[in-house]
Amino acid sequence: MDRFGNLRHIRLHFGLLAALTMMGVAASAQDSAAPKPSIAEPASPTDSAAKSAPPPAPVAESAPGAEPSAKEAGPSDSTEREAKPAVDRGSIRQLIVQANPMLWLLVACSIVTMGYALERLVALRKERVVPSEFVDRFLERLSSGKLDRDRAIELCKAHDSPVARVFAYAVKAWGQPALAIRQIVAFDAAGEIVELKRNVRILNAMATIGPLLGLLGTVVGIIQSFDALGGRVGPAKGEALAHGISLALVATAFGLMIALFSVAMYYHLLSRIDRLARALDETARRVIDLVCAEAIQPAHSPERPQ
Repeated sequence: MDRFGNLRHIRLHFGLLAALTMMGVAASAQDSAAPKPSIAEPASPTDSAAKSAPPPAPVAESAPGAEPSAKEAGPSDSTEREAKPAVDRGSIRQLIVQANPMLWLLVACSIVTMGYALERLVALRKERVVPSEFVDRFLERLSSGKLDRDRAIELCKAHDSPVARVFAYAVKAWGQPALAIRQIVAFDAAGEIVELKRNVRILNAMATIGPLLGLLGTVVGIIQSFDALGGRVGPAKGEALAHGISLALVATAFGLMIALFSVAMYYHLLSRIDRLARALDETARRVIDLVCAEAIQPAHSPERPQ
């Protein structure tokens, strides 16, 4: 159910993100297309007057005087364009980063995710859960008869590990039928499996929380971008809007990165826990076969008189 739930959340996030992006692109296209006629209006009277002027020979001498006026009109247009407010990308970037608290929440989520992932990677190493040196020594001494019930329990308590605790559950039922010991070990060892899964579900939660926070951060960033463009006119408005939307989408990208890392680590740790659980079960069966009544009674049963 967790896998399908994550897929549904990711599809929902992408749908909402596509809708917001299309709305922003449409708004920027309208803003950039509207001011174009106003820019060309100052040059249109001179162009129309030049085209409608009669071309007599005496006027040709004054044409050189008209050319500077046309050239002067060109620089005036360029100066007007240069005088228009440029896109202050630094202020918008600062606004998005400083005024959007979702980015800081995403940073906190990434730190928490990496911390728990590293903690579980260290805790779920095989040498910490099922150390081969302890298992081989314990089984060798138990099979050779060097350990009785009390000494075996003391040895398990001295070596604090999940496999040692599982061995202790089996040794405490020393002399009982094998089926009864298996039931006892299965019931008590379930708590060890739960302990191995500790903090793993946090990664699954971060896989859902990360994209949601990223999407919320994108919405807040787009709102701030529109609010920051209140005093802008002309093509600078459309350019600033597009730049603001691109910065706002950083939150969604950040949230998706957290989700991808969390999901990958979650399923990797689950597969590692499954392998460790199988190793615990196999070693526990070997101990049960050595301490059960079926293995002890034939060795201690008196010989029948002939």
